[in-house]
Amino acid sequence: SKRTIETIDELVIESDSLQISLYDNGEVDGDTVSIILNGQAIVSRQGLTASAFRKTIYITPELGDSIQLVMYAENLGTIPPNTALMVVNDGDNRYEVRISSDLQKSGVIRFMHKPKTKQ
Repeated sequence: SKRTIETIDELVIESDSLQISLYDNGEVDGDTVSIILNGQAIVSRQGLTASAFRKTIYITPELGDSIQLVMYAENLGTIPPNTALMVVNDGDNRYEVRISSDLQKSGVIRFMHKPKTKQ
């Protein structure tokens, strides 16, 4: 659909895999989201709760060095908009990002992959 995208955060990542954990941010109200990575759905119609939904993303050469992760609202729950806390684990680094999406716009996190140089 034709929703605008809003960049919420840009993170530099170093490892070749990420673990993302998604929680409903605030009151659990029936939010359902899909997660789209560089235009491909990797999670479809996932309900958000106080317990984490976890997904591992493997950073392959096909993804390139600039990666876009979109949280697409499938509904608005009982308290619009959809809000989520996404915890990203990148090796030794941990990031917490709060994302909001509704039926007009989708929240986006951009990842820049910059692998550590071997010494």
